[in-house]
Amino acid sequence: MERQIKHSEWRIRQVTIAGKQMHQVYRLVDKHRVNAEGNRETRGGYYERFFEAEKLAATLNAEEKR
Repeated sequence: MERQIKHSEWRIRQVTIAGKQMHQVYRLVDKHRVNAEGNRETRGGYYERFFEAEKLAATLNAEEKR
């Protein structure tokens, strides 16, 4: 029996770019696999402010529940 691939919820990760802390919205493509670059899908680019990324993640998660 083949395991179905299921995305994780949208999350926020902190990354350092040129010494500056930025935030990125992502989800795991397959939540049963390790959280690594090849298993992430991103949206919206990089945000300086956490709340901007948090707002996008909340919107995407709400859309997924419909």
